[in-house]
Amino acid sequence: MEKKKFFSDVLFVQGLNVLIKTIWILVIDRAVQNLLPAEDYGLYYRLLSLSILLVILLDLGINNRNSTLVAQDRKYFNTNFRQFIRAKLILSLLYAGGLLSAGLLLGLSDTQLKLLVILMLFQTVNSFNQYFRSNLAALHLFKLDGFLAVADRLLVIIVCGAWLTIPAYSEYLTIENFALVQLGGVVLTLAIVLIANLQRVDFSTTLEKVEPVKDIIRSSLPYALLITLMAIFTRIDAVMIGQILGDGETDRYAMCYRLLDAANMMAALFSGMLLPMFARIITESAKVKELVTVASKVLILPAIIAALILAPHAEYVLTVMFPNKAMMLSPNTFIALLFSFIASASVFVFGTLLTAKRDLKSLNIFASIAALANIILNFILIPTYGIEGAAVATLGTQGFFAIACFSKCYQVFRFTLKPSTTLRFVVFISLFSGLFFGGLQFLNKPIVHISFGVVLSFVLVVSTGVLTPKTLKKLSRRNPSDN
Repeated sequence: MEKKKFFSDVLFVQGLNVLIKTIWILVIDRAVQNLLPAEDYGLYYRLLSLSILLVILLDLGINNRNSTLVAQDRKYFNTNFRQFIRAKLILSLLYAGGLLSAGLLLGLSDTQLKLLVILMLFQTVNSFNQYFRSNLAALHLFKLDGFLAVADRLLVIIVCGAWLTIPAYSEYLTIENFALVQLGGVVLTLAIVLIANLQRVDFSTTLEKVEPVKDIIRSSLPYALLITLMAIFTRIDAVMIGQILGDGETDRYAMCYRLLDAANMMAALFSGMLLPMFARIITESAKVKELVTVASKVLILPAIIAALILAPHAEYVLTVMFPNKAMMLSPNTFIALLFSFIASASVFVFGTLLTAKRDLKSLNIFASIAALANIILNFILIPTYGIEGAAVATLGTQGFFAIACFSKCYQVFRFTLKPSTTLRFVVFISLFSGLFFGGLQFLNKPIVHISFGVVLSFVLVVSTGVLTPKTLKKLSRRNPSDN
């Protein structure tokens, strides 16, 4: 019964996250970007990326560490609740100082700094929410945690939905109000999640083994470094585009990045499920190889198919998503970012495996090289090739990081490719590419050709045996000893 409840809770959390966040990214946020002036949304996207670049100062990886320790010992929650809040307050001051200093160094105007402050407060409150939610997840309150994970977005969807659909409210749709309503959402969530924590913490517990704040922060630094470096080579491009080319170009880049954001969100949810599964079987090489094979088919293969299907119709897809900004489209940028998601999907598999192995040294080395390369490539390519250059830099650095993670896993776990698996994959890709691209001359309408590609991929995946229902069942398979 406990096992059944666990999986029902996990399905609820994952399903709710996918539903709400997909509506947010592909409906609400996209519609706001489509309606607002390019310079306004471009500025927002640039400053949001800047706030995310430094957001690790708010966490330093202590949320994940806290969740693990509370799950292992409920007393840790009672004993160190106050200590973690003190640590978060100290980190919040560091974050505020660092972000505002960065804004001044970039020469932001008073109006731009005001928007940056709103985003700074949003990230700060959201970080506290994540800490309080980590306690609830550790206490196995998965449904409550799942609801609170999207509660702020629910409020924003309702308010922004009114701005977008009710003419009388449309005048309130400004980039400042858009940022403020998001801040309001996380503040409301903070009130709820704080009450939920206070109801469960026992302040009468004898304060034994209280962990010093400095130890809490220091022990989380390796995770913090990795998250920081990965943020650099995934978010620095938007900041650099804005500084070099202007916020109008940042808006164009954000348009092309929209689907990648949604895809990364869904892949990250799947990766979150993979991490404990890898951690549980990390010493059993055969099981690790089997799970890697299944995860690769579920994550990497769809990324390849999606890139192949959408690439020939990049301009059509962007036009459908942003009809009001059709003159600003950059299909080549969109195509490069599409293929960069194949690398991202690979990282969600092999990077997650290395994390479960706790090989943070290798991950930090790879991420350091990728971050430095990304900055250098952006400096070289953006002035000459614009946002297409930034997309190429993203593709190159994401590709390097993915190959490095795969190579390390191949070395550590001694992966081997079965001839039958390789043959199925080669046959699938060959048949799909031949039939899909051959159909371009007969299926003139993009929506018809895209639909043909989706149906064809399903048929070939099943007929070639690349992915079967039996394979998918392995993702949820558990041994009695695991529970």
